[in-house]
Amino acid sequence: MADNTQSSNGFLYFLVGALLVAVIGFGVWYFAGQPSAAGGDADLSISVSEDGMSVDTPDE
Repeated sequence: MADNTQSSNGFLYFLVGALLVAVIGFGVWYFAGQPSAAGGDADLSISVSEDGMSVDTPDE
């Protein structure tokens, strides 16, 4: 009877883990697919080259 309880706990842990992975995966998919408020353009552009670093912001 003790083996039945342990196998049930193992399945419960598997189920909780699978649900956790599904929720995290959906969150990443949902938030990564959201367009930005500026119509897809970045609000800030940072570039690094041999001449140095430059930061460009949109002119409003």
